[in-house]
Amino acid sequence: MPRLDGATVRQALRLLLLSLPLVLAGCATRPPESDAVVTGMALARERVMFPPEAVFEATLLDVSQPDQPPVVLGRQRSAPAGQPPFALAIPYPSSHFAPKGRYEVRATVSLEDRLLWTTHTRTPVPQDPAYRRVSLQLLRVPLSTATVEAAVPLALTHWRLVELEGEPVPPPAEGSAAPHLVLQADEPRAMGSGGCNRFLVDYALRGGQLRFGGLVSGIALCLASGATEQRFFKALGAVQGFRLQGRQLLLRDEEGQPLMRLEAAETPLQ
Repeated sequence: MPRLDGATVRQALRLLLLSLPLVLAGCATRPPESDAVVTGMALARERVMFPPEAVFEATLLDVSQPDQPPVVLGRQRSAPAGQPPFALAIPYPSSHFAPKGRYEVRATVSLEDRLLWTTHTRTPVPQDPAYRRVSLQLLRVPLSTATVEAAVPLALTHWRLVELEGEPVPPPAEGSAAPHLVLQADEPRAMGSGGCNRFLVDYALRGGQLRFGGLVSGIALCLASGATEQRFFKALGAVQGFRLQGRQLLLRDEEGQPLMRLEAAETPLQ
């Protein structure tokens, strides 16, 4: 073996020390290892034969903070999906399952990133580690011009407002919620935040028509986001229709003109 001189050794040590912070930074941002599994079964409510290219996906979400996008704790993806029923085995890090947290499992079947079937109700995960088993019901997504390009469902998705009347919506101040909207599935009601105040609003859905009414919100005064919030609330009252395009939701007025654009938001586990 050739003998290394002192200059070569010093250069090697220098390179090692320079690269060490990058290695440590990479380790610091790596998600925790999964050491637990949510099990169960996903059933289809009707007879169906999925095409060979279909993809099944089940996701474990932390929904403890309703004003923030759900945190993805674990995901199971099967490509090809096969045929229902689907056995669930969603890995996740047990250290992120807090005693007072709220956790749900949702599932979809898609084809070429187009949503075919999805869960339409909230399915909570029991807190007891011995009983973290769930049963899901998959329903067919009604086919219409408004949903034919959808990659995510309309209901239960955290829709973050990104464009309002053709103008980009600025990011929220630190510690504040971004303007967003979540349509509930078990009742015709949506909830969200205008960036300052939380709100509740009724909605009516029929085919590609979507209307909001009876909005009720808090009364806090926020100088930084108050103007955007009022425009957001006013635009919701003018919505007459919608269109899902991938992970985006376009809300339109009675003439078909865009009022706002929202994006499906999730937070990856850190």
